[in-house]
Amino acid sequence: MNLQVIVLTSVLPIVALSGCITNPVTDLTRAPAEVGGRFLFGGLELLKPKENYGFTGELSASEKALRERSKAFDRTVWQGVLIGAVAGTAIGAVTGGDAEDAVSGAIIGASLGALAGIYVAKKQQQFASQEDQLAAMTNDVRTANRQTEELIASIRAVIAEDQRRLADVQTRYQRGKATEEEVKQERARVWSNRTVVEKATLGAKDQYQMFEGAKRKVEQSHPVTATQAFAREVKTYRQSIDALDKIAANMAKA
Repeated sequence: MNLQVIVLTSVLPIVALSGCITNPVTDLTRAPAEVGGRFLFGGLELLKPKENYGFTGELSASEKALRERSKAFDRTVWQGVLIGAVAGTAIGAVTGGDAEDAVSGAIIGASLGALAGIYVAKKQQQFASQEDQLAAMTNDVRTANRQTEELIASIRAVIAEDQRRLADVQTRYQRGKATEEEVKQERARVWSNRTVVEKATLGAKDQYQMFEGAKRKVEQSHPVTATQAFAREVKTYRQSIDALDKIAANMAKA
């Protein structure tokens, strides 16, 4: 047997057992050591984690709303729809499997600058006049701002719930009225929620960069007065992203 395999197989039981002997009082600055098929050893991730971190309970209404609102910022979805709209590929309603497979790596290969060009080209296809093109882009950013506000409201609600649940389960555990498994489940729930927020934040940042790139493109070929409304909305989106980034960072302190 290969020496590396021997070492790995001898280590895994120890890693699995470590979750049974660590203090169950939650430390949210570190991911659960072993949940949902994920193993960490010396900072090395040996197996790919599940996004729910092994959480098997029911999501609350706030958690469901968070996941629903985060879809607007899913990079695979909005970038895929954008590329597909210009290429004439129907990928907006992919069911089953990864959406990335549906675009055959086009999303991965496209830079944000290229996506900005694709976005402007899409508006040029949809609208004949420059005025209508700019109005449509302005409305898109305005919609993104509204969706970001809704996402932030959902995150705040989920953080408040996480804080209440964690405080409750830890108090009950210390009184002998909750099991270690219950503590692990609440910890997994928190990390699952955090993962949703992290993905949405990354997607929102990419979307902002695309809009910013589109703004620079249209400013090169339009009078400043014509692009002012679009530029204002992009600036507001930058502020929305900053607010989202800050509250997402606060999830580590939930």
